[in-house]
Amino acid sequence: MNNFSVLMSVYTKENPIFLRDCLDSIVNQTIKPTEIVVVKDGKLNQELENILTNFNEKYDFLKIYGYEKNMGLGFALNYGLNKCSNEIVFRCDSDDINNLNRFKLQLECIICRNCAIVGSNIEEFNSIPGDLKRYRNLPKSNHEISVFKHSRNPFNHMTVVFRKSIILNSGGYLDMPGYEDYYLWLRVLKTNEGFNIQSPLVYARVGNDMIGRRQGYDFMKYELKFQKQIFRDGLISSISFCKNIITRVFPRLFPKFFLSLIYKIFLRK
Repeated sequence: MNNFSVLMSVYTKENPIFLRDCLDSIVNQTIKPTEIVVVKDGKLNQELENILTNFNEKYDFLKIYGYEKNMGLGFALNYGLNKCSNEIVFRCDSDDINNLNRFKLQLECIICRNCAIVGSNIEEFNSIPGDLKRYRNLPKSNHEISVFKHSRNPFNHMTVVFRKSIILNSGGYLDMPGYEDYYLWLRVLKTNEGFNIQSPLVYARVGNDMIGRRQGYDFMKYELKFQKQIFRDGLISSISFCKNIITRVFPRLFPKFFLSLIYKIFLRK
């Protein structure tokens, strides 16, 4: 098997218990990473520092980097990506739990299919995996992804493994609040292929007001900025742009309970 890196960022408002559970799910994988690159996005509270110190003492392949001021996810991931020493890089979010076979299955897939990006489905949970029985399933083949990408994000960000050189050649994570990953995938998929494993390889925590953070006037502005940018870049058609304004931008102003209902009925299984 090839060497590979794991990339994640941490900032001070995150839950230390969630971080510990996430790191446990990484170091206990059936195939161990060559390195785990953790970026401290600004100063951390002492509890988070203690978690990282404890893991660093046990696992010498955990590498910790950081800087003084919180700069946001896109900056943190670009910073960390340049610290990764391997071509194949797995993304992990610090509050999610990884299936213990995740790295094995995705590593085999990205090598066998020679894709730029391989993601998977997710199972969402609140307190413990399995408590919601709710999934975000995404298209499997590159052809299906190519159609899907014009209206919705074709990858669950916390599930992806990608080739570092292709990500960097595509410009990396650019400044696009709320959409750094989606914007990146659209640029990468212009000339490269993707694939989604049809199993939930990551248990994604949603008990942190996920809907609330995607609702309201400010997020509507982020959505509108994103749609305008990808239209200007030629990444979506004029028809897709108009459709997305109606189905993606304006719904950000819906009351939270109504937006939550849309997610449950139409966007989750």
